[in-house]
Amino acid sequence: MIKVKKLKKRKGFTLIEMVIVITIIGILSSIAVTKYSKIQENAKKNADYATAANLATAAMISLSDGNTDIQPSNLQTNGYIQFVPTTKSVKNGTFSIAADGDSVTVKIGDDTFYPKPGESIQKSE
Repeated sequence: MIKVKKLKKRKGFTLIEMVIVITIIGILSSIAVTKYSKIQENAKKNADYATAANLATAAMISLSDGNTDIQPSNLQTNGYIQFVPTTKSVKNGTFSIAADGDSVTVKIGDDTFYPKPGESIQKSE
């Protein structure tokens, strides 16, 4: 008579399989975190570009009204903006506004945020 051994069916995963899965999840999550931080940085910079455009508009209106001091604190005092904005992309940075004739430039430190680099401003006549 031939004896037939029953093969036992394994339940669960081996330790090697679990280590491989955890390693793959770790690699994928590190890629996602890196991409997320870059997206967050770009969003902060774009928020500063939008704020700079708003400050430039307020400064142009202030200049057309005959005011010569167009720094953000004076724009707030004169009612052109509701509050002095803070920078999002640069920690403890402040917006500075300069006017040269009809053009207005908004900077944070040495970086120009208005007009946005690479874009030209078209004036309506």
